[in-house]
Amino acid sequence: MRTYLAITPKALSQLPAPPPLPLVHMAYAVGQGGCLTRCAAANLPHGGLMGLSDRCSGSIPRADALCRAIAAECVRRGFQGVLADFESPAHTDRLFFLTQLAGQLSAHGLALFSPLTLPAEGAALLIGTGISGGSLRVLLEENINRYGAAHLALDLERVMMDFPLPCPTGCGTPLTREELLSLRQKHHSSVYFSRELMANYFTYSAERGTHFVLFDDEETLRQKVSLAQRLGIPSAFVMYPEIADLLQAK
Repeated sequence: MRTYLAITPKALSQLPAPPPLPLVHMAYAVGQGGCLTRCAAANLPHGGLMGLSDRCSGSIPRADALCRAIAAECVRRGFQGVLADFESPAHTDRLFFLTQLAGQLSAHGLALFSPLTLPAEGAALLIGTGISGGSLRVLLEENINRYGAAHLALDLERVMMDFPLPCPTGCGTPLTREELLSLRQKHHSSVYFSRELMANYFTYSAERGTHFVLFDDEETLRQKVSLAQRLGIPSAFVMYPEIADLLQAK
């Protein structure tokens, strides 16, 4: 399995050493009017993947021209494809645009990675691992049965969440690494591993009741990657600064 690190040029320039992973250069966006924009950087990105965000507030005019511009930039910079870091679509043309882009990139031997919420034909679809219920294996297998393992990629979301119990919404409070460490030091709770969620957890008591804390570390992230690899999923993505502490430990 090939694992990519998505990182901005500014964050990359501040690292003491080059990361040990191929990069997604989060330097590009679909700007207003449907033009391709690139953030200023001292060193122009080269190799790895183009990271493309969506900053166009309306429909994308002349999507065909934009697709050609993106493909040309990929060829010029030696990118192997594009990671579309698009949120849930505010405009109905985004799926059509990404399908067009997948075709344009494919003609150059390049790949497109797209969110599962925008299942563009010809793209590899990103499945997030940051679940708080159910089974990660079942989630992956269901999508493999629907799309095929070769057409999927793992969005390796590092979970650090605090849930009150009961939690009918399934939505907890995100924790920083410092907050997580503080809770563990304060409560001295035993840590367990959930085989279904493939994440660590512990519980603690507070004034308003019991809390359930779910979190990933380097080992749980490795196990998620290993599971996806065994199921035939060929690619995975991690985000900076989510794993900044793990890179520093290398």
